[in-house]
Amino acid sequence: MLTALRRVHPEPVRGPERTFHLPDLGEGLTEAEVVEWLVRVGDQVTHDQPLVEVETAKSLVSLPSPYAGVVTALHCDAGVAVEVGAALVSVAEVPPTQERSRPDSTTEALPESNRPTTDAGSGAVLTGYGTGRTPKGTTPNTPSRTPLNRATADKFLRAQRDTPAVTIWADTDATDLLARKKSEGVGLLALLAEAAVKALEKYPEFNSRIDPDRGELIQLPHINLAFAAQTPKGLTVPVARNANTLPLRDLSAELTRLTALARTDTLPPDHLTGGTFTLNNYGPLGVDGATPLLNHPQTAMLGAGRLTDRPWAVNGEVTVRTILPLSLTFDHRTCDGASAAGFLHHAISTLTQGS
Repeated sequence: MLTALRRVHPEPVRGPERTFHLPDLGEGLTEAEVVEWLVRVGDQVTHDQPLVEVETAKSLVSLPSPYAGVVTALHCDAGVAVEVGAALVSVAEVPPTQERSRPDSTTEALPESNRPTTDAGSGAVLTGYGTGRTPKGTTPNTPSRTPLNRATADKFLRAQRDTPAVTIWADTDATDLLARKKSEGVGLLALLAEAAVKALEKYPEFNSRIDPDRGELIQLPHINLAFAAQTPKGLTVPVARNANTLPLRDLSAELTRLTALARTDTLPPDHLTGGTFTLNNYGPLGVDGATPLLNHPQTAMLGAGRLTDRPWAVNGEVTVRTILPLSLTFDHRTCDGASAAGFLHHAISTLTQGS
């Protein structure tokens, strides 16, 4: 049996190896301490999967993988301080042909009597298989099992457990916004980003971190705007650094550039980390909004839903207007509801009237 298994599982062939270095985390920081490795040598990781938690003088940051493949080396131990640019982890690509040819481990684990057979005798249906096609490695009475991404799942649980997140929302008459979008020659995402930045400048408590050990709120000097982008490999969250220094058209160009890099899996590490606030546009998904988990250690997120035409009262008359739902999810430890409402209304004002 062991000999047969060795034939089925040849030594894996790995592609090019790439090394992920500690990126510039912003705010003038030059080093970080490795707190906990979330992967081990030999683990297969996906793009944007959390690899390691590092702690700077100001926050705890989870670093996602810019590569997909097999972990071949961890270059430092937990508890060690490393400088920006130091090697953290090496990942080797897994050739697609190897992934396709790898036998299914669930099939091998099945008892011999439960395995499919091509020797069906007269062609009669095998007992227990039925006439439909059975997925590889399963039987009709066996639940399908898919491994969880434990690191991501743990991060979600921690965010839910440790953060008292609250969501408020408001419907916005976006008819004039669409006219402004056309006149400015930019996309909706850029206008949403501008509105978020202007609101953060007026309400800086939402561009912050919480130091739980000291019980302090740390307001951050720069606005590094993270935004959700759908890519062929799933959701990626690029970071537009120093977004508050960019005029609208430059901000629009930067969002477009980062989105293109995300879709080709070529985002540099310093644009995958260090976000201080997240913008999430749910509209392309066809939903009005959500109550998301915050992107730890960030303390707030602005969400935008789908644009829809609705009856709307204007100057005492009902007419059809284009409506945009906006929501703000925030850590209630940072402020009260009045500040959150003020942030949301300021964002709406910027959206509809400009800065």
